[in-house]
Amino acid sequence: MVLPVGDVNPTHRRAFVTVLLVLANVAVFLLQVQRSTCGQEAFILEWAAVPRELLTFRQLTDAQLASVLSPACDAAAVPDKNVLLSAFTAMFLHGNLAHLGGNLLFLWVFGNNVEDRLGHLRFLLFYVTGGLAATATFAVLNAGSIVPLLGASGAVAAILGAYLVLFPRAYVHTYVPFPLYLVAWIVPGARITAWFLIFAIVTLPAWLVLGAWFGLQVLATRSGIADGVAYSAHVAGFVVGILLLVVLDRRHERRGEPTYRPAARR
Repeated sequence: MVLPVGDVNPTHRRAFVTVLLVLANVAVFLLQVQRSTCGQEAFILEWAAVPRELLTFRQLTDAQLASVLSPACDAAAVPDKNVLLSAFTAMFLHGNLAHLGGNLLFLWVFGNNVEDRLGHLRFLLFYVTGGLAATATFAVLNAGSIVPLLGASGAVAAILGAYLVLFPRAYVHTYVPFPLYLVAWIVPGARITAWFLIFAIVTLPAWLVLGAWFGLQVLATRSGIADGVAYSAHVAGFVVGILLLVVLDRRHERRGEPTYRPAARR
């Protein structure tokens, strides 16, 4: 597992929206986990995006809810929901602490630079639109599914796509376990910056980190891996992020400025 832990890419303004998004995700997770097991399942079904609901504009029947809930839980405990709103609220729900931590790590490392480039309001619009597009794509590709979709990964994938275009040559510090970090000796542009025997911090160019991440998502989607991860939402979010960047960054072109700022060097 290769995880980003930081980048060498200074910003010119404080990433207020990125910080608020991190805090909002943490707050919703704390609100979720303080409930009982059945309470958590009902909470998720009320606020998460369910493909069949999004495409029919109707909440699941009690029988369908019962098939998703644990046997000990009552389908009647799931409140009525706003199906369309759930496409938005699903972006703030997470299945467990690892799911939350992984998404927020990527958001924290890469979000501040994209926010710095787009500005606070454009970045918020970018984040929400990317997440909604990822959810819609997943729903269309899994039209009959009644399994809830939740997590910020679609919106975060949009950030990764934008970052790749904006800062392909920026350097990213990554956590790499043994023995995988030994490959850094032969990877162009890679450098081991800290070594702790069982793992190392390897500095890699962003194009390699994010390009490899996207490639793995595409491969997982094509192979049909059924491990509970919405790989198609990741792919859609990444692509939409690139397209949104082209639209939202046009103000620099209109001002006669370079469309994309040169990436920060190590």
